[in-house]
Amino acid sequence: MIRTHYVANTLREHRTLFLFSFFFAGLFQVLILTLVVGADLLGFVEQFYNQLPPQVRMMFGEQFMAQFSVNGAVGFGYNHPLVIVLLTIVAIILPARHIAGEVEAGTLELLFAMPVPRRQIVFSLWITSGLALLAIVVGCWLGTACGLLLFPEARTAPWGAILKVGSSLWMLMFAISSYTLLISCHASEGSRATLRAAGLTLVFFFVNVAGFMWPTIDFLQPFTIFDYHQPQRVMLGEPVMAETLLVLGALSAVCAALALRQIARRDVPG
Repeated sequence: MIRTHYVANTLREHRTLFLFSFFFAGLFQVLILTLVVGADLLGFVEQFYNQLPPQVRMMFGEQFMAQFSVNGAVGFGYNHPLVIVLLTIVAIILPARHIAGEVEAGTLELLFAMPVPRRQIVFSLWITSGLALLAIVVGCWLGTACGLLLFPEARTAPWGAILKVGSSLWMLMFAISSYTLLISCHASEGSRATLRAAGLTLVFFFVNVAGFMWPTIDFLQPFTIFDYHQPQRVMLGEPVMAETLLVLGALSAVCAALALRQIARRDVPG
C-alpha cells in the first residue's frame, strides 16, 4: 500500500531538483535535434565520412552514419552522458537520502514510530523514485516533440520508437534507484550509501564501455545494466525492448523485495 502523504512530502522536498532535471532533460533533446537537423550535421559528417579510405569506414561500422540521422539523433539524446548522469543523480539521491540519510540524521526512529508499517514507507519511497524518474523522462519526450515540431523534415520520426527509448531510459534509472534502495536499507550513513551506489553504477558503465573497445571482455557486457539500454538500436527498428523490460524489470523487483525484507528485520539505528 502506498502512503500518499509520504510520497507528496518527498516530492515536495526535492521539487527544485526535479524541476531542474525536467526542464534540462527536455531542452537538451531540443538542442540535440537542432544540432543534427537545423545545423545539417548529417551533411557535414557525410562529406567527411565519404573522404575516408574504405578500410577506415569499416572501422566505424555500417550504422555509423545512421547515428547522424533524425532517428539516430533522438536515440543519442536518450543515451547522452549528461542525461544519464542527471537521472542517475536523482535515482541515487532519493533512496539514499530517505533511508540511510534518515538513520544518519537520527530521524528514522520518528518515522518508524508512526502507526504505519515500515514496509509501506519503504515501498512508497520506491514508488516515489519511479514517479520522479518518469516525470523527467516525460520532460525528454516533450523536448523531443518540440524539437520535431521545429523542423518539418524531422516529423517522420517514429513516435512508437521514441516512446520505447524513453521507457528504456526509465527502466535503466529505476533499476539504479532500486539497488540504491537496497544498499540504503543496509547502510547507516547517507553518504556511504550514495558512494556505494554511485561506485556500483560506475563499474557497470565502465565495464560496458570497455566491452565495446576491448573485444576480449565483451562477454561481460550482458552483466551490466547499461547493456540493456540501447536507444540507437531501438530507433533503427531492432527488437531489443523485450530483453530490456525483462532484465531491468526483474532487477528492480528483486532489489525492492530484498529491501522490504531487510527493513522489516533491521534494528534502528543500523
